[in-house]
Amino acid sequence: MKLHHLKIVLFSLLVVAIVGCKSEINSPDKANTDAAELLKFETVESDLALLKGGGMPLPEGDAVFSIGWNEIFRPFNDDSSIKGMAFAVAFGDRITESPNFPRFGIDMGTINIQYAGNQIEMHKMFHQRRGIAYSLFRRPFGGSDVLLEYLPSTDYTFNISGSEKFAATTVTLTSPAALIDITSHNHGDLIDPQQDLTITWSGGNPDGKIAIRVMPHFQPPQDGGMGGMNGGHNLGHIPPPPPGPHPGRAIVKILDNNPGQFTFTAEQIQNLISEFGADKIVVDVSQFDLGEVEQDGKVLHTAMRNGTSVMLNVQ
Repeated sequence: MKLHHLKIVLFSLLVVAIVGCKSEINSPDKANTDAAELLKFETVESDLALLKGGGMPLPEGDAVFSIGWNEIFRPFNDDSSIKGMAFAVAFGDRITESPNFPRFGIDMGTINIQYAGNQIEMHKMFHQRRGIAYSLFRRPFGGSDVLLEYLPSTDYTFNISGSEKFAATTVTLTSPAALIDITSHNHGDLIDPQQDLTITWSGGNPDGKIAIRVMPHFQPPQDGGMGGMNGGHNLGHIPPPPPGPHPGRAIVKILDNNPGQFTFTAEQIQNLISEFGADKIVVDVSQFDLGEVEQDGKVLHTAMRNGTSVMLNVQ
């Protein structure tokens, strides 16, 4: 009899444990955590897509190390301080289903970025379908509150502690002497979509490639969703789609050098805004210097980027 009661008690405890685990797995907090982690990886994937479109030979190579200032993720309602962000990923042999994150990210240990006596540890991320990646993206697109200060012509070194799959090493990138600055327009300027739109900018070096993007700006939701976060990013400034034609969503042009200006035709602007009835557009101008180093038989790709954005009202 006692054994029978013991079995009943053990079975009851097992049912409670199973139900409890199921509830935890399906809980809103767990789902929100998974969504937040996937968003961080999608940010890295978007950057990889932009680098690939700009000439980085991906998915070839074993790792990517990138630093950028005011690049892609600058919110318009924020202050004018310069925001330096970074990401790093080393690829294993396992294949993923993502075209822009084609191989599973592997552990590199701890990564610190060191420059001018400063040291910032990168945020280490894990996702079951992507593996491991490292970032210094501001929340909610990353897990970092401390970002990189911009110092002109300064060495920024990824100090990698290493793991069983990736040897300890360092990768050094040098910041540009001057950052890109759009000179033709200010935030909130009014444009006529019946006229060609010429964007001019200063800064950067004369030989580095330029990526220029124009896309509709969408109003953030008013229900407290991620797009409406105070001081955060809105849906008009999400990570970019892969370079190439994206009717109704964005136009991305990659220039082989830095001419200091580019013109979008009136037809391009009209087609872009008509798809969604947008009354605002976003223009991004970015420069990226791509490099490649070989260490311990591995090919490491590097990118030092900078850029800026304006939001323009459509007449």
